[in-house]
Amino acid sequence: MIIDCHSHFWTSSFMEPQWIDQMARIKDNSRTGARLDVSVDKYLAGQAGANASIIFGMRASASGIMVPNDDVAKFVTDVGPSAVGFMSLDPREAGALEEMERAAQDLQLRGIKLGSPYQGTSPLDPRMMRIFAHASTLGLPILIHQGAVFVTTGRLADANPIMIDDVALAFPKLKIIIAHMGHPWVAETTVVMRRHPNVFTDISALCHRPSILMTALAAAKEYGVLDRVLFGTDFPIATVEGTISAVTRIVKQMELVYPGTISPEELHALFHRPTFDLLELDFPKENYRV
Repeated sequence: MIIDCHSHFWTSSFMEPQWIDQMARIKDNSRTGARLDVSVDKYLAGQAGANASIIFGMRASASGIMVPNDDVAKFVTDVGPSAVGFMSLDPREAGALEEMERAAQDLQLRGIKLGSPYQGTSPLDPRMMRIFAHASTLGLPILIHQGAVFVTTGRLADANPIMIDDVALAFPKLKIIIAHMGHPWVAETTVVMRRHPNVFTDISALCHRPSILMTALAAAKEYGVLDRVLFGTDFPIATVEGTISAVTRIVKQMELVYPGTISPEELHALFHRPTFDLLELDFPKENYRV
């Protein structure tokens, strides 16, 4: 089974000019500006080849994007039973903890998407730590963008995934996924993962950064955490089929730099990682797309 653990729902109606203008600064605008509006048809086309997925929006008032959790829940329902929804919480919003409970109970959203640098804060900010604490109590996994960003919000010093070490020490039962392997700090991501069995990462969007992905996978293998590297695309920035094709090609190219690092069996296991089991999310077998 192939599970995409990192896919977005958003439309331009949830984005302020600040967000759209900063997206336009990205070198390859064809992966961003041309795909602002995510529809069900577009989503399912991009998910061709996957059996299930995790979908979330983003709430980051500091950066100019605020996707309502109700809209995410509706989109997940429209996609069908193969999709699992995560909420997003903005730590700067009053009532974030109440929204966590509402989204979990009323909307059946089963995890949380955060992004410190997008949200203009630090993982160790008391407002973020309250979210981690309550998520741990409720048993909700966290997927956090902790790494480079295209926006000028926040500080890169607060974006380094090494900061997740303190979070994992404080909440050893909280399942945490560091998005995009924490690029460019992929070594920091892997050493945090080695210390904390509750910390995972994903390869989403790294098919567009071959040298980073090679280094990241080599580090994960050397530090013995490759089995906690999850498959993800960052849709709509990349598709399932496009990601699998690109990553397969990049791993073959790795042989020139890191001979024998990632075996065909290990690559197959990465693409077929049992993400729901690892995150302890109950997902009926009949919900998988064939």
